[in-house]
Amino acid sequence: MREPSPNVLDALLRQPSKKSKASVSVSSTLLAAADAVAGTAQRSALIERALRRYLRYLVRRQRHARELAILNANAARLNAEAREAKRDQVPVERA
Repeated sequence: MREPSPNVLDALLRQPSKKSKASVSVSSTLLAAADAVAGTAQRSALIERALRRYLRYLVRRQRHARELAILNANAARLNAEAREAKRDQVPVERA
């Protein structure tokens, strides 16, 4: 599965748009479960919410991976700065 950039996907999810008809094939048990939860009148709304939630999850996962890569790329420098800051701290005297 191809994942678009998080910025593109996030912009698409935030952009209001009119409803479009779509035809998808799902298992009959999954459809029955959706109907049991939402009722047949609200099936489309349930599927839209689930899809939107999943796409937002993908955006968060991509952002997290990008931020982790940035942190890892700078880990040595950041750790050195933290060690230096710790060395500069004055010990706390206990009463």
